[in-house]
Amino acid sequence: MKKKQFHRLARAVIRKGDSFLLAKAEGWQNSFLPGGHVEIGEGAETALLRELQEELGVKGKITSFLGDFEHSWQHEDTMHFELTHVFEAVIDEEQIESQEPHLRFFWATTEELEELDLQPYPLINTLRGNQLPASVWRSTLETN
Repeated sequence: MKKKQFHRLARAVIRKGDSFLLAKAEGWQNSFLPGGHVEIGEGAETALLRELQEELGVKGKITSFLGDFEHSWQHEDTMHFELTHVFEAVIDEEQIESQEPHLRFFWATTEELEELDLQPYPLINTLRGNQLPASVWRSTLETN
């Protein structure tokens, strides 16, 4: 029987012109949006701003909620399931430097998203302009 693991994540769509900020983790082929795990008892927006500070050393500002994405993948003997809350965000800094040695950040155009194996996969169509319907985000965990 395979093990199962659940991940709740908050990630940011950060744009610069026609490019999006993406990340890759050492040893993995896929790319993903900046952000990371939401801690138990932490709101998604708070987690995203914390992760941007930890990963990039920047203060971010969330401008809108884009949607939730469910995703699964297998790694070794574990089946992973994730729920990713995706927000549009802005940062002031032009130069991006990873604050974590296992992560590399880079800018990519919509034409590069498939070859960079952006996950979760439904993000590719969303970032290409096939936008989600207007979304609403409400949480009893957020303080602002």
